Amino acid sequence: MKKKFSLITVIVSVLVAMIITFNTTFVIMNVQHNKDLNSILTENSYMSSILTVEQLINENYLGDVDDEELKHSIIRGYLSGIGDQYSQYMTSSEYEAYLEEFRGNAVGIGVNVIYDLVSNTIEVVDVIPDSPAEKSGILVGDFIVAIDGSRVTEVGYYAAVDLIKGDKGTSVKITVSRDGAESDIVCTRDSVAVVTVKHRVYSMDASIGIIRITSFNAETPNEFKAAVEDLKSKGCTKFVFDVRNNGGGELNSIISTLDYLLPKGKLAYIKYASGKEMSFDSGESLLDASVAVLVNKNTASAAELFAAALRDYAKEGKYDAVLVGNKTYGKGVFQTMYMLPDGSAFKFTTGRYDPPSGVNYDGVGVIPDVIVDLSEEAEKIGFYKLTDENDNQLKVAAEALAAK
Repeated sequence: MKKKFSLITVIVSVLVAMIITFNTTFVIMNVQHNKDLNSILTENSYMSSILTVEQLINENYLGDVDDEELKHSIIRGYLSGIGDQYSQYMTSSEYEAYLEEFRGNAVGIGVNVIYDLVSNTIEVVDVIPDSPAEKSGILVGDFIVAIDGSRVTEVGYYAAVDLIKGDKGTSVKITVSRDGAESDIVCTRDSVAVVTVKHRVYSMDASIGIIRITSFNAETPNEFKAAVEDLKSKGCTKFVFDVRNNGGGELNSIISTLDYLLPKGKLAYIKYASGKEMSFDSGESLLDASVAVLVNKNTASAAELFAAALRDYAKEGKYDAVLVGNKTYGKGVFQTMYMLPDGSAFKFTTGRYDPPSGVNYDGVGVIPDVIVDLSEEAEKIGFYKLTDENDNQLKVAAEALAAK
């Protein structure tokens, strides 16, 4: 039986969308819909055209229309049409997974992977402690060659990664290659803690602690503080904060982390498209230590704000910090997430955030104090497999700290 899809239903759903206040802002906006819906539909030529298309399809289309898929496509198409490269639509299941990751949890087997160009397989570069992968015996350095019998070389990297994902409690067969021999490992997908902060004592100078931040979510500030305290207990008095390849995250997470580090003063300014403005302040306490911040072209969004704030305080002589690496991505705008009645959600750019200096870096990037490219040797090895000995950018950062 042919389904009759109602575009009006989608439009009404979008108009009554309620904002979810956690992405990069925590401000509630009210969706204004004082105009009569029928008036809106008739006064807008593009709405009238779409409704005409709908009528002709319902009257003449030979096939069946999947209402849900059509709804998803219409919203995705609308967001694509506004020209916002950062807009995104998520189905209810995608949105729930997004929320879980934001809270510091996700469902999966608990591995971080990269694509190995030589063997066209997936290499495991990290196994999360107490995860299904660890319990099943998957090791760092294993190459995933198939998932449930589907070879990575045949389905491709992204499709293979999607195959690893699934619902909690379901099983997946992972075929790994280790020392040239293949074996099957069955993992039961489960909730996995998303660890965003890793730390260690620098092997070439025990006074320096290395803290790598992969993203900023709700748990990052606590993880970061714990990492600093642990390194301090081991004798570290200087720190390298590595935010290379950090795509950003949640604004309040950044603010909380910066508040822990920096003395009293402004941390960021928020400017909305509506004209509303607000700012965030740091308290009196600070981390009294020399720090270097490692950045690269993939350091983006709120991670750039993190680096820029430390740079701005350093330039004013209020903090001992130096930026090392490459110019950052250049995303100084933020998106707001709206939830629809069916549980799906969408986001689009609603404003920008400025660092303490007030100089926005959108489309420009943050320029390091010490510019150094990753060496050709390090590039060949691959960022996620670098060690203290062959990471030349880290060496430069450590040298900058040693000179203080």
